[in-house]
Amino acid sequence: MSGVARKFGGGKPAVGTPSLAWSSVVVVASLLAGASIVHNIYKPDLTLPSVESEEKDSGTKQDTEKPTGS
Repeated sequence: MSGVARKFGGGKPAVGTPSLAWSSVVVVASLLAGASIVHNIYKPDLTLPSVESEEKDSGTKQDTEKPTGS
């Protein structure tokens, strides 16, 4: 059956395929590197509003519409 390999050009045999563990490590490293780059470009605003200003705002709100129970 060596004629079949010659028919399609033969070529070099594969020198090795990456193992599943090595592929998983590369995928996770790529995922983390990509996330790091994206989060360095698009930095989210993680500041929280102070509680005091929120209490003042909630005290000035007036609910003028009440639900009708129909």
